[in-house]
Amino acid sequence: MHGYSSSSESDDEYDYRRHKGKVPATTNSNDANKKKKKRKLPPQQSINRIWKRFSNKKFNKALAVLPFDPVLPPTISERSNELLSAGYERAAEECRRKVKKIIQECRRVNMRYRDPGWDLDWDLKMEKGQCLNSLGRNKFDLSMSTMLNPSAVVPKAVKRVHEIYEKPKFMEKISGSDVKQGSLGDCWLMASFSGLANVQDGIRRVCVEYDTRIGIYGFVFYRDGEWIYSIIDDKLYLKSPCWDSPSMQRDLLQQIDREDVERVYRKTYQTGSKALFFAQCKDQNETWVPLIEKAYAKAHGDYASLSGGWIGEGLEDLSGGVTTELLASDILDLDGFWDNELSRVNEEFLFGCSTGLLDGGYGDRDGISEGHAYVVMEARTLKDGTRLLKLRNPWGKTKKGIWEGAWSDGSKEWTTEVQEELGHQFGSDSVFWISYEDLLRKYQHFDRTRLFRDPDWRCCQRWIGVEVPWKPQYNEKFHIKLTRESPLVLVLSQLDNRYFKGLHGQYSFRLHFRLHDRNSPDAEDYIVRSHGNYLMDRSVSIELPAMLPGNYSVFISVVGERDTDVPSVEQVVKRECKKRLENEKLAQVGYAYDLAHSKAAAHLDAVKRLRKKADQKKASDARVKERHKLWEKRHLNREITKKQGRKNNQKLEAKQKVREEKKRKEEELKPQDKGVQTEDVAEKKEEKKEDEKPVEGTPKTEDEKKPINESKDKEEKKGEAEVKAEVEKTADGDDSPDATPVPTPDATPMVEKTEDQAHGKTDDKTEKSDDKSDDKAKDQTGDVASAGSSTSSGSPKDTPKSEDSTPVTDDKEEKVPVPPVDASKVSGAPPPPPPPPPTAATTANTTKATTPASTSTTSRSSSSKNGTTQSGTKAPNMYVTSDGESSASPIEDWEELYSSDDMSRKPRMTAPAPAGTALVSKYRDDTEDENEPDPWNAICVVGLRVYSKDEDLELRIVMEGGELGEGGMGEKGGVDLDNAQANAGGARGRKDKKGEEEDGAYEGDSEVDKKKKKRDGGKSDAESDNDDGRAPYPVIVTKGDGEDEYESAVEGCGAD
Repeated sequence: MHGYSSSSESDDEYDYRRHKGKVPATTNSNDANKKKKKRKLPPQQSINRIWKRFSNKKFNKALAVLPFDPVLPPTISERSNELLSAGYERAAEECRRKVKKIIQECRRVNMRYRDPGWDLDWDLKMEKGQCLNSLGRNKFDLSMSTMLNPSAVVPKAVKRVHEIYEKPKFMEKISGSDVKQGSLGDCWLMASFSGLANVQDGIRRVCVEYDTRIGIYGFVFYRDGEWIYSIIDDKLYLKSPCWDSPSMQRDLLQQIDREDVERVYRKTYQTGSKALFFAQCKDQNETWVPLIEKAYAKAHGDYASLSGGWIGEGLEDLSGGVTTELLASDILDLDGFWDNELSRVNEEFLFGCSTGLLDGGYGDRDGISEGHAYVVMEARTLKDGTRLLKLRNPWGKTKKGIWEGAWSDGSKEWTTEVQEELGHQFGSDSVFWISYEDLLRKYQHFDRTRLFRDPDWRCCQRWIGVEVPWKPQYNEKFHIKLTRESPLVLVLSQLDNRYFKGLHGQYSFRLHFRLHDRNSPDAEDYIVRSHGNYLMDRSVSIELPAMLPGNYSVFISVVGERDTDVPSVEQVVKRECKKRLENEKLAQVGYAYDLAHSKAAAHLDAVKRLRKKADQKKASDARVKERHKLWEKRHLNREITKKQGRKNNQKLEAKQKVREEKKRKEEELKPQDKGVQTEDVAEKKEEKKEDEKPVEGTPKTEDEKKPINESKDKEEKKGEAEVKAEVEKTADGDDSPDATPVPTPDATPMVEKTEDQAHGKTDDKTEKSDDKSDDKAKDQTGDVASAGSSTSSGSPKDTPKSEDSTPVTDDKEEKVPVPPVDASKVSGAPPPPPPPPPTAATTANTTKATTPASTSTTSRSSSSKNGTTQSGTKAPNMYVTSDGESSASPIEDWEELYSSDDMSRKPRMTAPAPAGTALVSKYRDDTEDENEPDPWNAICVVGLRVYSKDEDLELRIVMEGGELGEGGMGEKGGVDLDNAQANAGGARGRKDKKGEEEDGAYEGDSEVDKKKKKRDGGKSDAESDNDDGRAPYPVIVTKGDGEDEYESAVEGCGAD
């Protein structure tokens, strides 16, 4: 209940509403063990996830139901812009050749022709019904019970023409009034027969070769833009069973006392057109109607496929014309419609009409039956200006479905003069006259079929596969080049699924398209656009009386509709193959499916190859970008580590200077010894102090180790704290634009200077070599680092050397002995003996045991010339990188190492998650449902036919090379200018691919709109295309001059 209420609520209601949000406390002890309920996803994330799972990422379609028996590719692309008569003559000649070959065979073996692949007699007697029923359906239930049931609507017998007709004749007198519908809902086809029979040689043109004695007939029909042929025998279905089969008619006749009851039965129930189960001629000996219906049914696979349709479809298939759907309420100029179209019926146009289809009613409107097809047979203007039309009901029954208003048979409007003028006679031929005004008032729907009677008409066509998104959009698909002024008829059609009923799948489509000048692709600049058909959705068309030469673009939009109650193609195949039994019907319909979809196989394969190439390039670019990003991180880490090392060394030098200054001041404050001492005695004291220091590697007592270790620990902790603070300070003050967090580098080892270095007591030679070593070490830092191969795999093992540290001389050099001093002149104990020279083993052990804080003199066995140790590692004062890090090489070296897409040089990546590890989200997913249908996956095979009188016309399929526009959909076009959603959005800014805002763009603007605005701003077409990442001109897949050019064009688009 909405709004306020004057009545007060009861206390119970108030108490309920007050406490309904509270959850009652439970005392169940198991609640504590229950898992915590996950939270719901935020609304926007939930919506995003729904749409992400709504459609397949890549649409796909089954192009072959029988992949083990592939069909040959069609040759439509080889016949570019040929005369309409050429396609017809080619199919007719092929049909004649095969019929004549079969005739010779039958005469040789003295047999009538029997169609081995479509034998009605065998199919009925074996109760298979493959010639009657569609795949997966059982419209005509063939069984013993139905065959014996006289009220069951199924054929009861099959006989040949010479057994049915006493004096059979074929197309001796063709009349539209001779067509009569049978026990099949194909009134649309019967109306087409009636309409085409009024055209000169209309029906004779369909049957190209026949032999009535042998019983073989060859017909041609127009299917999906090309002429096909169908060859049949003369077997036809009958209403009544044969005499040998039990029937009620036979029992009744046997009760009558006659001489030859069997002959009477056959004469009564199985002779003449009235005995046929399906369509028939009103002439009891004429056979052209049932035979054309049979050939048309065979072309579609079965009779049931012909149930339900539109007159325009039948007229297209019989004449090769183009049908446009018209609504009476949409006609603008009624007089022009009469003068330019209806009055030219049977010459340039054919018309069918119906009523009640959009209202859903099936009744009578003054005798006119709703939901039923009528055909316009003639249009006349009387002397007094009255406009009348002659219509026919294909039922062919007396006084049923006939107009009962003005100008109907026996009405007051008829006079003798009018009857003579029109040549009309009242009768029961299902033909009636109606005025033009009553026609528009009583009939709502018209099918207008254009007949290309002029021999100069040409046709050029191309077929493609189009991915159909859930929300339809326009995409540029075709280019037309017109070289001279000519009338133009454009037809956008989809495959006729009547030929493979049962395998049509869940999706149905509606087509729309717009025609643009090539230089004016905006949504508002279209020349003409199609108007979607309400009923006949097989094709849409546009007719232009005159078109100037130029280059034009065709933008198409396909609207998909899905019926999940219908099984998909793969489900049907699985169902039919489940029992692993013979299935001739699946083989027949599956082959028809493969033939139809082979028209777009080449285009879909080309798009697939281009898309695969684009995906590979995208993946390669992503990998290169990721490696570049990792390299930049490592490079930044090395720079920070080097900077930190330099700061640490500066701190150590400052500490050393402070200690030296402090020691110097302490020395100055010491009282001077009054005793007379010589210079030699002072030198001996200094040597004694130095010798009393413990040599590295010699064992120490616990008391000696303890204070030293404590001082070392304090020193290391203090140094680590300073390094950490310095690194944080450096990271905080880094001006690098890369905001990626960098791990804190390992602290650079702190080096303490020896006491000799602190007092500066080194000889000149040592100081010079130290300077040279430092300079060379600094110069060679980049060279050694660029090699990228350190001898250690972990942290540095060599002791870094401070700038003032002095390396010892070579082991081979002998120390200068100190001259003995008189004991009487020297106070104190004698100095200890000098240490022995270090051996190789001692040097190695000392090097391994050296820690970052050790400053032993025995470890200084490095060369002063090149700044490296004997083991080949860096000098102590050089910065050392780990083995896993890359060198600090310049960007040119990086390009050489990492620019190629070679996965053998993999950068260090994060370790993958262990196998079987599932990512658990903290949110519960409400978008998943086990019973939900498969994701949206719709692909429609469409073809564009261009009729003109320009012999040099070119029709091209647009497929942008290098990068597929809109993921293979082609250049995206704007929505229609009368689109409600776009117009309700107002003026809005848009962002292009580079993220730049474009002012003045509208909600419905397309990619080409943005390009045009860029060009208007001063950029050329090439610049605009380059900015958009596409080629300056779209690559053409098919040009229309033969298979060679088609294949070369596909290779030009990136085909392998």
